[in-house]
Amino acid sequence: MTLPLEGVRVIELAQIYAGPYCGLQLAHFGAEVIKIEPPGEGEFLRMRPPATKGANSNFLMLNPGKKSVALNLKGPRGLDLLMRLLARSDVLVENYAPGALERLGLGYEELVGRFPRLIYASCKGYGTDSRWAQLGAMDFTVQAASGIIDMTGYADRPGVRATAALIDTSTGMHLVAGILAKLIERGRTGRGGRVEVAMLDVCIPAVNGMILAAMEGRSLPRLGNRHPTACPSNTYQAGDGQILIYCLTEDHWRRLARLMGRADLLDDPHYRDHLSRYAIIEEVDGIVGAWAAKRTRQELVGILIENGIPCAPVRPITEVAADPELAARGLVRDGEFDGRPIKVLGSAIKLSGTSSDESPNTVSRLGQDAAEVLGSIGIGESELQSLRRDGVIG
Repeated sequence: MTLPLEGVRVIELAQIYAGPYCGLQLAHFGAEVIKIEPPGEGEFLRMRPPATKGANSNFLMLNPGKKSVALNLKGPRGLDLLMRLLARSDVLVENYAPGALERLGLGYEELVGRFPRLIYASCKGYGTDSRWAQLGAMDFTVQAASGIIDMTGYADRPGVRATAALIDTSTGMHLVAGILAKLIERGRTGRGGRVEVAMLDVCIPAVNGMILAAMEGRSLPRLGNRHPTACPSNTYQAGDGQILIYCLTEDHWRRLARLMGRADLLDDPHYRDHLSRYAIIEEVDGIVGAWAAKRTRQELVGILIENGIPCAPVRPITEVAADPELAARGLVRDGEFDGRPIKVLGSAIKLSGTSSDESPNTVSRLGQDAAEVLGSIGIGESELQSLRRDGVIG
């Protein structure tokens, strides 16, 4: 089968998470992704401990299907090789610290005139015109800067960060969207251009309700697992675990009250709407919690699904990791690195006419694909050996 981005060549100058996650999605769509790394140990995440399989497991998850070239960009010969690759490429993906590529002569302004068809895609912590543009950024630090940490947790203690890399993955997917838009535009105009996604900017739509409340002078305290405008909505202890029940609408509440055998509450003015129930939220949660405690989590999920009430089991990560749907839906796949079995990420995006079996699952060793990639720009075996001896490639 032909994948949507077959024939598109991507140069990935990216490390750790957001940029490589973007490159991974492009590889899933069929693009040829060439990952350029420094000789020695490669990009930061590749050999970061623990590296029990010869590379960090997070690195292996993020980098299947990419061709690896270890290239010394601090010298003129390495830069020349990269320029020759860019001349035959469609997209450059980068997420280096602000100014790092510019100091090498690889900034957008330096390349746009030389490669007018190139799409130069950058993900940064903050916008290039932000007062914080030079501030180092990781998922956790941007959670702090965006207000997410302030929003998360309970009112009687400091906020907490989410361990999940939600901002990194969202930033990577926003960058994919921008690249695809530019590829479509280039099909009309013949010219590439710049795509920039800032991690902080990606957070703003996610916290828009809290931002609006602040603009209107309203205070929304940290609520733990409760919802600011819906009641009941919380996590409740079942007989063998926890469940989250979310009564978004009044109809959800009415159905739940009847399920609990408390239809009497429906005519009580103290329970007539979300605002009234919120005034006695501890009492409401107590009623729901007492009902949930008498049933297993699976039983509760079945009952609530049958009655159209939003809910979800609160699953330990070990349970999620063992879920057969991860493999069935191609989200976590069997892969290979250096002859050993590993796990790699699939794509959450399902396209008609394609199969997850077509997704890449092999991770290259550092520099493994140099002969193939550099051969595409006319570098023969003898010159390849010379480049290795001189430390230009690894």
